[in-house]
Amino acid sequence: MFRWINHSLDNMSVKLKLSLGFGLVLSLTLAITLTGWHGLDTMIERSESLSSIGQLSSLTKDLRAERIIFRAENTQQNADRVVERLNELEAHLVTLRRASDDARSLALLDEQSQIVSRMEKTFSDLGLDRKAHDKTRTELDQQSEQAVQAVAQVESEVLKAVSQEQDNSERLDEFTNISQLKQQIQIARYQVQAYTFTNKEADEAAAIAAIDEAFKEIQQISQDQANENIQGLKPASEALQRYREQLTRFKDIQIKVEALQENMEALGDSMLDLVARLISLQSTQREVEAAGSRSLLTSVAGLALLIGLLAAWAMTQQITRPLQQILIAAGRIAKGDLSKDLESRRQDEMGQLQDSMQAMTISLRALVSGIGDGVTQIASAAEQLSAVTEQTCVGVNSQKEETDQVATAMNQMAATVQEVARSAQQASQAAVNADQQARDGDRVVSEAINQIEQLASEVANSTQAMNRLKLESGKIVGVLDVIKSVSQQTNLLALNAAIEAARAGEAGRGFAVVADEVRGLAQRTQESTEEIEELIAALQNGTQQVATTLDSSRSLTDSSVDLSRKAGCALEQITRTVATIQDMNQQIATASEEQSAVAEQINSNVLRVSNISEQTAAASDETAASSVELARLGTHLRELVGRFRVN
Repeated sequence: MFRWINHSLDNMSVKLKLSLGFGLVLSLTLAITLTGWHGLDTMIERSESLSSIGQLSSLTKDLRAERIIFRAENTQQNADRVVERLNELEAHLVTLRRASDDARSLALLDEQSQIVSRMEKTFSDLGLDRKAHDKTRTELDQQSEQAVQAVAQVESEVLKAVSQEQDNSERLDEFTNISQLKQQIQIARYQVQAYTFTNKEADEAAAIAAIDEAFKEIQQISQDQANENIQGLKPASEALQRYREQLTRFKDIQIKVEALQENMEALGDSMLDLVARLISLQSTQREVEAAGSRSLLTSVAGLALLIGLLAAWAMTQQITRPLQQILIAAGRIAKGDLSKDLESRRQDEMGQLQDSMQAMTISLRALVSGIGDGVTQIASAAEQLSAVTEQTCVGVNSQKEETDQVATAMNQMAATVQEVARSAQQASQAAVNADQQARDGDRVVSEAINQIEQLASEVANSTQAMNRLKLESGKIVGVLDVIKSVSQQTNLLALNAAIEAARAGEAGRGFAVVADEVRGLAQRTQESTEEIEELIAALQNGTQQVATTLDSSRSLTDSSVDLSRKAGCALEQITRTVATIQDMNQQIATASEEQSAVAEQINSNVLRVSNISEQTAAASDETAASSVELARLGTHLRELVGRFRVN
């Protein structure tokens, strides 16, 4: 599974990888945000629920306050407020039940609803008892009022009797007793009123004691005075009896009301207790949900962090690992190691970059191999050129020496020609005085024959030297052709090396400089070779002319020898053939002049050949120096190429 994912990521573009990584991070961030929102919504709902429950507690307390006010004031308005609070409490419980989905909370809300229902029923009973209580209080007031009126009527009758009778001491006592009874009834009435308002047992006991005391006084008055006025106290006694009964009934109702009030109080306490329990439950649930939300958020955040770290690690590996391989390969190439291949099966930008690096390595490897082969060929050609140049230098120096010898011979030949001219003049003079100087003429002719034979020998030697010079010039032309061919090949190799170095870019800049230098040297060598070729061509032309002149000189010399021999044979006829000798002397003089001119021309040509030989020697020296420089550059290129490893 991991290999498949890794392979898929390898074939995925860097843009898509980064989009996938950031998308994953954003998705995890969204998941964390949604988790936080969910927890926050849960907390808000729980807080709203607690707020509603707190409102329930507030309504319960308001109900309790209204109930206390109702208990104290006991008015219909207070009762309506209590009923209104109960209705609000019940409606709020219905709302809470609809909003709650927890079983325990619903159970507590059900209990509270039941308590509210019981409170409504209790308050309804309390209202009825309150009405009975008020009715009893009214009846108490009526009964006490009847008793007071009955006693007042008796008192009025007794007072009337006292005012009519003369002896009224008994009436006065009776009136006093009735007044005290009336006062006692008023006291009992006050005590009962105090009890009905305070509902205290002490006031109850005082009220009952006051009523009993009033009964005792009525009985005592009834026993002491047995007149018809006293009979009027019977309604008062009956009213007191009913008054006492109503008081007892009031007490019973009061006890029942108190019980209902206590029940309402207990229900209120139970309601508050249930509210507290519900608040505690909601708080606990809120804490549990908060802990769950924190745990969920922590888990999601941890998972997001883990996935983010894994994604970051994977993306880093997907980018830095091939980049590191590329950097290592680039380092190897920078150090000149082209022997290793960079294999890649990736299809992303990094894989394309690795493929490009591999293609560049293969191209550089082929380029360096080609440059190495070319450098080897250049070095070999430079060595051959150096050897040929050395041979050329030797030949040119030899040619220079032979040319010097030819120049010396030509000087000697010029001197000989001049001597022949002088001899011809002497022969002419001798012809005039032939008779007197025959012996001198024979001697002169013999010397002329010897000189001419020597001249013929020197001319033959010059002809042979010129032939050798011509042959050596032909060899030089062949060597120059080889040098020219090598220079052209060197120029082509340097041009190819410059082209390959230009293709290599920055890495081949050094090769380009060296190739340009080699190309320049090859061009200089080619130019020098062409100059040497032109000089050799001129030398060959001059040599050809010298050879032609020497052939002519040799012919003339041979003729001179024949003529001299004929002159020797004809010395015996000198006298007879003076005219012929003079003609011959004239021919000899003319030929000598021509020979002198030809000798001067040959001497000039030989001087030019000598100068050309010197130039050829200098060019050969330059060619040798260029060959040495070319060999040095070939060695330097070989060292530079040797820095690269292609195997």
